[in-house]
Amino acid sequence: MSQVLYGERSWNPLARTVELTEDRLRRGGGTTPLSELNLGAMAEAFQRGCWLGGGGTERSIERLVEGPGVVPVTRVTGTATPVRVRQAAEFARKLGELAVRQCGGPDQVAALAAQARAEAVSLWIARRSRRGPPGRLPSPWTGAWCAWTHGGRTLPSYGSERSTASTATPPNRPGA
Repeated sequence: MSQVLYGERSWNPLARTVELTEDRLRRGGGTTPLSELNLGAMAEAFQRGCWLGGGGTERSIERLVEGPGVVPVTRVTGTATPVRVRQAAEFARKLGELAVRQCGGPDQVAALAAQARAEAVSLWIARRSRRGPPGRLPSPWTGAWCAWTHGGRTLPSYGSERSTASTATPPNRPGA
């Protein structure tokens, strides 16, 4: 069993308590493995003294309350899940420190951020992993070919293919 880094206890068996260990985050009855969290993005923001929220928004760690509050936790999909805890600032600090350790330390997090800047992609953006086209190598910092960074999917073009009002046939309307 892993050591508990942050834990809440309650005499009420129905209380939704939170527990953070080296390998999982338990909230109430549900458990989220750390592999489902975007630890790189959270670690990078934490090192800059910020906390990562939904949509890539950031706020200062000092603005998190010392008492009960909600701390957004960023998943690998890019979404943020709000976690209601009894000690918001302490939970955020423990999770930030864990994220930095899991990513390989401060130097590795800085390298991860530099690679993201080089690819012109924010770390919190959802990564869609799939097999890339022939000749494309996987991204060195996500470990998979990334449709967001390499333009794997293009949006349809509506420029010349769309019919104009003068050449389009009018719809059949009764009484028209």
